[in-house]
Amino acid sequence: MSKKIFVSYKHSDTNVQRLYPLISPTTRDYVDYLEQLLEGNHIYKGERDDEDIGHFKDEAIESHLRDKIYDSSVTIVLISKGMKDLSKVENDQWIPWEIAYSLKEKTRDGRTSGTNAMLGIVIPDETGSYSHVVNRYACMTQWSTDSMFKILGKNMFNRNEKNVVRCGQCSGIHHTGKDHSYIHPVKWDDFISNINYYVEHAISINQNIENYDLTKII
Repeated sequence: MSKKIFVSYKHSDTNVQRLYPLISPTTRDYVDYLEQLLEGNHIYKGERDDEDIGHFKDEAIESHLRDKIYDSSVTIVLISKGMKDLSKVENDQWIPWEIAYSLKEKTRDGRTSGTNAMLGIVIPDETGSYSHVVNRYACMTQWSTDSMFKILGKNMFNRNEKNVVRCGQCSGIHHTGKDHSYIHPVKWDDFISNINYYVEHAISINQNIENYDLTKII
């Protein structure tokens, strides 16, 4: 069944791998490509490439985004190397706000839109590496949630009853299974190879939302 999908991303991040020859890369390239991949199977509810809202006042932008998120059931957060503007507090940036709003139940005219299912998709950096977020070691895959917005990182590996094991190689504690995070993290290459699987996986996690300790405040 098709899902309405909202995409949250840093519009002007150029620290991403080039998708198209001779064109300066930005995260918008990934959104455009994702929109094409979703066509026919799901409904894209994010900002269109020709839909410039940058000249709107913040209040108008917020209202515009509220409408789109309210009318979606899945939120995808594109995690790019430069997604955080270090010159601004997180409260003043759009991605944390979009995540927080996606996590809330929203009621309008007697109709309630529940908490969105969510995915965190890591975009490769300008060298094609995912190491700004995810690194593979002999005994584990490590996701660096500390490098993310706080509301994003806190909603990963946040299952109430964690499935963990002590590693015989490094003696560390590792999360196991595929339901460890409410905002399920996945690399871009893995996601586009099986979009429907990951969307449905996020939906299945959402259907068991009571199993997660959600952080809904920036």
